[in-house]
Amino acid sequence: MPTYALLGATGSTGSAVLRHLLEVPPEDLTLNIFVRNEDKLLKAFPGLLSTRQPTIKIVQGIPSDQEALMKALENAAVIFQCIATNESKPGVSVAYDTVCAVTDALDVLHNDQEEKYRTPFVVQVRAAPLNPIFAAQEPWLMSSFIHFALYHTYADTDRACKHLTSTHDKTPALLDYAFVDTFAVFDAEGTTRTGHELTLTGPLPHAISYADVGAGFCEIAERREEFKGKGVGVRATGKVKATPGANMYYLAMGIKGRLLG
Repeated sequence: MPTYALLGATGSTGSAVLRHLLEVPPEDLTLNIFVRNEDKLLKAFPGLLSTRQPTIKIVQGIPSDQEALMKALENAAVIFQCIATNESKPGVSVAYDTVCAVTDALDVLHNDQEEKYRTPFVVQVRAAPLNPIFAAQEPWLMSSFIHFALYHTYADTDRACKHLTSTHDKTPALLDYAFVDTFAVFDAEGTTRTGHELTLTGPLPHAISYADVGAGFCEIAERREEFKGKGVGVRATGKVKATPGANMYYLAMGIKGRLLG
């Protein structure tokens, strides 16, 4: 009877993970959903509390609320860390602050439970340009432009991932982890999966749907013994519905943030 914790279930990535878990749940799964706004979650998933499988538990709170976060993380075999932002603004620290709150909460649980503590596997959202293997396969000009435009978001995500790595290195029993790497993700409102596969070596196409990314997160969780400590690329195997509007907006806002602060 595994327990999964999903952090950030109303964002595009978290929603995609939740949809997949509702459609194809592991047997006897208990899913702890940690959200800032329960009403928003239930509006997006109106039948959520009536589902028979998985067993759903909703914890409302913010990452800095350690008591609420601990309720969501307790006994979790897998933690889907999907709290991040696409808005690349100076000083952004959403992913890093969340990961620090997660490791602090796990440290308390570890000390309280002692030998009963079970090491969770954190599936952390990242980005392919932060993976040296995938970044090296990109044209230099394209890679430089993307890094310039999304510098602040990437810096936040990179700090979060390095914190997970260093925490694991200092206290291996506290957590295991894998990073999920993609390039441009499209079709945030789409619910139809078109196919995906996981890769450690690439190459990665430049487009994938959120629905397929969500499925990729879940497959990584299922194959966690294979992917501990690794950056895992999720690539599309089907036709991706391009919805470039939001992506262009984030790029434009990122460039504005770099130039004007």
